Amino acid sequence: MNKNNSNTVAIVLIVLGLLILLNRLNVLTFSVLFNGWWTLLLIVPAILSISKKGFQTGNSVLLALGIIFFLDERGLNLSGYLVPILLVVIGVALFLKKV
Repeated sequence: MNKNNSNTVAIVLIVLGLLILLNRLNVLTFSVLFNGWWTLLLIVPAILSISKKGFQTGNSVLLALGIIFFLDERGLNLSGYLVPILLVVIGVALFLKKV
């Protein structure tokens, strides 16, 4: 793991630990498992891939799917918009792809 990824993981762990601690102390209400938490398993790798390699078709589609599933879990049903959104994302990714 390179230094940049190590710092990112460290910051995420610190913030997560502080949020859980504040929840235990009844300072704020926080739950690690919120509706749609599993979509982060799609969104986070996609964002990391975009930050390393730039926009590519695969990571753009993965990000779009993660966001669509997250919004669906939060109550915004986009199932009828899935195909058009994916087509736009793929088109933009192909347009921005380095030749």
